[in-house]
Amino acid sequence: MVPGGRVCLGCEGTLAQRSNVGPCTVCGETRPRPSRRTCAHCRRLQVAAFRSCSACGKSAPMDPCGTCRPRPPASCALCATNALVGARWPLGPVCKPCYRDARTHPGTCPVCEKPRVLIARQDGARVCGPCAGHPDLYACPRCTLHDHLADLFDGRPAGPEDQYRRMRAALAGCDRPITALNWLRNSRSAELLADAVAAGRALTHEDLDTMAAAENRDGARVVDYLRGVLLAHQALPEHDELPARVERHLARVLARHPEHTLVLRTYVRWSLLPRARRRSGRAHAFTNRLRWAQTRINTAADFLTAMQHAGLELAEVTQHEVDQWLTSGRSTRYEVRDFLLWAGHRGHSGDLAVPVRPRPDPVAMDDDSHWEILHQCLTDTELPSDVRAAGAVLYLFGQEVTRIAALPTNAVEVRNDETVLVLDRVPIRLPDPLARLLTDFASRPRPPGWAANHPSRWLFPSSEPGRHITGGALVRRLTAHGIPSRPARAAALVQLAQDMPPAVLAPMLGLHLNTVTRWRARAATDWTAYLQARAADRPAST
Repeated sequence: MVPGGRVCLGCEGTLAQRSNVGPCTVCGETRPRPSRRTCAHCRRLQVAAFRSCSACGKSAPMDPCGTCRPRPPASCALCATNALVGARWPLGPVCKPCYRDARTHPGTCPVCEKPRVLIARQDGARVCGPCAGHPDLYACPRCTLHDHLADLFDGRPAGPEDQYRRMRAALAGCDRPITALNWLRNSRSAELLADAVAAGRALTHEDLDTMAAAENRDGARVVDYLRGVLLAHQALPEHDELPARVERHLARVLARHPEHTLVLRTYVRWSLLPRARRRSGRAHAFTNRLRWAQTRINTAADFLTAMQHAGLELAEVTQHEVDQWLTSGRSTRYEVRDFLLWAGHRGHSGDLAVPVRPRPDPVAMDDDSHWEILHQCLTDTELPSDVRAAGAVLYLFGQEVTRIAALPTNAVEVRNDETVLVLDRVPIRLPDPLARLLTDFASRPRPPGWAANHPSRWLFPSSEPGRHITGGALVRRLTAHGIPSRPARAAALVQLAQDMPPAVLAPMLGLHLNTVTRWRARAATDWTAYLQARAADRPAST
C-alpha cells in the first residue's frame, strides 16, 4: 500500500528501491524493502506461504501464478510471428524459439567483434547490449564454459595429461554448452572429477570401483555416471563393469546377512561370476545379466535366512522344507533352484529338487489387431519416432524389447542399394515403409540435453552417457501409446514360424534353434499329425 492506493509487488519494489533500502528483517541482506522492512524475495515467500494458485494449486505469491497466468501474444521482433513472448529485449519482444536460438547460437557483434547474444539494434544491425548502451544480460554459454574449464583444469598439479586433455576437449567441443555447464556446476559426479583434477591423480576403474563400494546406492550411481562420462569421451579404456557391480551388490547383501558370508561369497565367486563374465560381452546382456545375478543372490540369502529361523543348517534342509518355502511365497522363490543345484553338487546340502519356475503360455493377440497396430507404427506420424521404430520391429520380427533397446546404430545399413536390418548374423531386407522409417530414425538429430553432448552407438540411447535405454523404459513408452509388447511378440513369432523353417529363422532373429522349434510347434504347422489322422481314418483296402 502506497499513498494513492494499492500497487503490485513489482511496482512496490521499484518505489522501495528509490526510497527504502536497508537490512531485510528476514534474511538480513541490504536490499530494497518494499513492505514491512522486508525485501521483495522474502516478501514473496511470506505471501506464498498462505496463498496458492487456483489453476495448478502450487504455492505462489500471486493468483494465478507466473506459470499459469495467461500472457497475450505479441509480434516477435526477429521472426515477426505472433506468439507468446519469451523475453523482452531492447530490440523488442522475442518469441520462445527465437530466444532459445539466440542464446544457444550467439552471433558476432559487428561493433566489438565478440561472440555475444545480440539483444539490441544499432543502425539497423543487431548488436550486443553493451554496444547499444544496455547491460549485458547474457553471457555466451560457450565462452562461459571455456572460462569454467580454465578454472577447473588450469593451475592444477601435474596429473594424467592425456586423460584430462581428452575430457577438457570433449567438454569444450560439446554441441550444447549450456548442459555441460549445468553438469559442471550442479552434478555430484562433476565434483568427483574436480576433486581428482585438484589432486592431480588419474581416475582408473579400480579407483571408481573402490569409491562406488564405499558409497550407498545413490552414491554408487553417481560414481557410475562419472565412469560413463569418462568412457563416452574415451578418457577411460573399455572395462567389464558387470563383475564389479555383482560384487558390490553382494557386499550390500552380506552387510545385512553377515552370518551367510562364507557360503554366499563362495557361490557368487565360483558359480555366478564365471557365467556373468562369459555373457557380459553381449551388448544386450548387461542389465539382464546384472538383474539375473542380483535376483539369485537375494533369493539365496532369503532362503538361508528362512532356514536359519527354522533352526536348520544348509546341510540339514530336507525336501519338505524346500517345498514348504516355495509354496509360501512369491514365484520368484523358484530362482533358488540355481543356488540349491550348486550347493548339492558341492556337497553343502543334500539332493534338493526345485522345479523350473512356472511360466504361463504366451497369449498372442488376434491378427486384425496385430496388423492394425503395425500399420499405425509405419504410417502414423503423430507417434514419437522411437515408439514407431520400436513398435515396427517388435510387431514385424517378434524381437524381445530388451534386444530392441540394445540395437546399435549400425544395425540399419544399406547394402547393394537395399536397406537391411541386422538382428543377429543374417541381414534382413526391409520393405520400403519400414526401411524409410528406420533410416530416418537412425539419422535423426540427437535428442536435446546432456545425452546430445557425447557420442552414442545405440539406436535408442539413454540419458546416461554410453548407455542405451532399458527394456523396462521402452516397454513403458510403448504402453503409454497403446502398443502392447508381450502379445504382439507372440503373434509375430507364430506368424514367422508358420512361414519359415527353424533353421532359417533362428540365425535371422538371433534365437536359439530349440526356441524357434517350440514356436514352430506352437504355430501348429507340422502336417505329420494330420497325415497320420487321415491314414487312420482311411478304410482298409479290400
